[in-house]
Amino acid sequence: MLSLLAILRLIRDALARNRDLRRLPVRVRRAAPQHCVKISDPAYKRPDPLIYDQFFLMQQGLAVTWDNPDIELQQGGVAVPSHALLPDTEYDLIARIWNGSTEAPVVGLPVQFSYLSFGVGTVSHPIGQTHVNLGVKGGPDHPAFAKVKWRTPHDPGHYCVRAWFTWLDDLNPNNNLGQENTDVGAVHSPAEFTFRLRNDTRRRERYRFEVDAYAIPPPDPCRPRPKRPRPPRQAPGTVEHVPPQHDRRNAPLPAGWTVTFDPEHPVLAAGDEVDVAATVTAPDGFHGRQPVNVHAFTGEGLAGGVTLYVEGA
Repeated sequence: MLSLLAILRLIRDALARNRDLRRLPVRVRRAAPQHCVKISDPAYKRPDPLIYDQFFLMQQGLAVTWDNPDIELQQGGVAVPSHALLPDTEYDLIARIWNGSTEAPVVGLPVQFSYLSFGVGTVSHPIGQTHVNLGVKGGPDHPAFAKVKWRTPHDPGHYCVRAWFTWLDDLNPNNNLGQENTDVGAVHSPAEFTFRLRNDTRRRERYRFEVDAYAIPPPDPCRPRPKRPRPPRQAPGTVEHVPPQHDRRNAPLPAGWTVTFDPEHPVLAAGDEVDVAATVTAPDGFHGRQPVNVHAFTGEGLAGGVTLYVEGA
């Protein structure tokens, strides 16, 4: 008898709830009654923190420079070129972080900094970590600037600096590593550079080098864009086509320039390293400043690179 009464009460309560629900507006009625609701795409918005990432851009077929526009060193508020650092000296190391999302900010994004010996695949040494609040694209706190103090090593020389970050819910985690890796030499017919090449993989690798003269062009002037059909949906960060101004094929070394490497095709066991001498020969009478981007490749793809600047009187 008690069980029957309990069932009748449940039916009565269910009918009452249904009657009350019908009295609500349609929009409210359609809302889920549960306290915890799983949010699914497209209602769930994900951020896309990013930086000028040479490895990611090269994977998209874009030309790159290892003179990173999103990484800067300063001393007393004045920018200092990465190739002109003094030993045992404190600098401000600053990374500019962007967000590819117009809807999802990032609060407390951890940004890591490190330095490497000048070259490709060399060992990373931690500098420090900081946190930034990154706003949505086009909004406040965008871009965000992460800054740490860095005292350079006691030994003089050229160093590569890196900034990278990870975010658990990143829409595209492949564009989160930026590298600043440059050197400058004067034309003394020819200009000579040396950089360290290290095999940071777990197997024996044969390396080859490619060069180009790409430099980031000035941005196009703001003007209305013509209406075009909406392209098909692509994976985050992919490039539909490579703009001509960012195509490596359109940035060869100028006529009369040559670059040689010694060794030309180094073969390194896992963990081994070697000094590579790059000799850049400019045409007679060269004046100005010429970038030379050196990219090192293995059979698996891009291993790293450096940007060399040749200056003529």
